[in-house]
Amino acid sequence: MNNLYKYEKEIINALQEIWNYMRLDQSLEKCDLIMGCGCSNLEIPIKCAKLYKDGYAKKILFTGGLGKITKNFFNKSEAEIYKDIAIKQGVNEKDILIETKSKNTVENFKFSSNILKNNNIKSDKILIVHGSLSQRRTLSCAKAVLKDKTFLITSPDITFEDFLNKLKENKHAIDTISTIVGNIQRLIIYPQFGWQQETKVPENIINAYYLLKELGFSKYILSQNEITNLINKFGIIKKQHKNYFN
Repeated sequence: MNNLYKYEKEIINALQEIWNYMRLDQSLEKCDLIMGCGCSNLEIPIKCAKLYKDGYAKKILFTGGLGKITKNFFNKSEAEIYKDIAIKQGVNEKDILIETKSKNTVENFKFSSNILKNNNIKSDKILIVHGSLSQRRTLSCAKAVLKDKTFLITSPDITFEDFLNKLKENKHAIDTISTIVGNIQRLIIYPQFGWQQETKVPENIINAYYLLKELGFSKYILSQNEITNLINKFGIIKKQHKNYFN
């Protein structure tokens, strides 16, 4: 990111706006199940283990195969890696289920639903654990895909300053920011497919999206052709009035 150094202040301000919007800071309650959504964040299974030991649920389901980032450096599925970490944190192996085929958030919930049914696991109320910058989109997806369940969501304990410090040390920082930018676009576009609940995204977040996109954090932004292909493949339940891909 050396060539972007002169834009550091603008990048940080945009990420702060997105952080404040994406984090929901919900109060937690006891649930039937803790669900850890897979990604490159290895703090997630640690948080799941803590919630389990604190009595928030008696079972944990880790969901995730290999995604667009983790396929490049994980040697097995996200769920399997999370399970290993949770066991080291003191979670009883018999209380852990894994779903290892999903490649995106929609599949996380669709495929996990099958795992829960097949194992006859009570899951009316689910506590999701995902990264801070994924909270709003993940919760929106969960409610759209599994309409008959109640969801809460939380994240590993980290401040925005902690996030920035880790980002500056991360050799995959451009990919990380690009994923965040892609999440904003999906929050806008995916409701037309029924993959997320419709959300009115504030103007300051749209502005942050465009700024980061124009600075080159566009690797995971869907092009107009890609969106058209999705529409042709899956159809839509509601026409999108605005398309944030140009």
